[in-house]
Amino acid sequence: MAEYAHLNKAPIVEALVDFRLKPRDGLRVSDLQPIQEKLRDRYPTQKSIRQVIGQVSVNVQEGEVQAVQPAVHSAEAVGIRLESANGLHVLQAQVQGFTLSRLKPYDTWEALIEEARSLWDVYVAVAAPVSITRVGTRYINRLELPLPMLRFEDYLTRQPEVPIGVPEFVSDFLSRVVAHEPSLDAYIVVTQALEPVAPGSNIVPMLLDVDVFKVANFDVNSKEYWELLAQFRTLKNTAFFWSITEKTKELFV
Repeated sequence: MAEYAHLNKAPIVEALVDFRLKPRDGLRVSDLQPIQEKLRDRYPTQKSIRQVIGQVSVNVQEGEVQAVQPAVHSAEAVGIRLESANGLHVLQAQVQGFTLSRLKPYDTWEALIEEARSLWDVYVAVAAPVSITRVGTRYINRLELPLPMLRFEDYLTRQPEVPIGVPEFVSDFLSRVVAHEPSLDAYIVVTQALEPVAPGSNIVPMLLDVDVFKVANFDVNSKEYWELLAQFRTLKNTAFFWSITEKTKELFV
């Protein structure tokens, strides 16, 4: 594991604060229009978020699949997507959710929370949700590990294990672990995924995705969920630094 440290070249490609919500009765996407108006100067790029609903028809004759026909039945609007003028923040304001993303280059946790609070106040004033049903924060990191790489264990505390007798050259892997934090009744999801190495590249790109969340019922007017997010910050930092070695950390300090 690596000791905790501030990373000047943090590998974070996206950090987000996410609330799942119980909406007020009758809330429609069109009712969220005032959010667009209030934030137009700060978030000028505005789009609709649509949920595609469809089905797949499979024609089977004499035990064999003859045809597969996908069909889209509807693309229902579920919210609005707003992008900041500098392209670094994305707000997804939906009937049943609120998500703020900070894109690369990452700033600080404090800056992310300050922006989330500001936008959340606007959302609540317009949407008036009944309660918050899920609180979470998620950090997606892209580790660019240098080639030649002789051993994954030089960079990761938990690396893929190749069965005996199988060639040891790993070109792809995916690992996902879900852990429960009993003191907060929260969950930590750590996902590691190897990305393809581009021809002629001198790096191995790998995603290290840390998602911390709690499912419960929170009063919108309480401060409990903000305090919980502050504790989630510690959990996500622990998961990140315990996933990498000092050698990896040195790439980003």
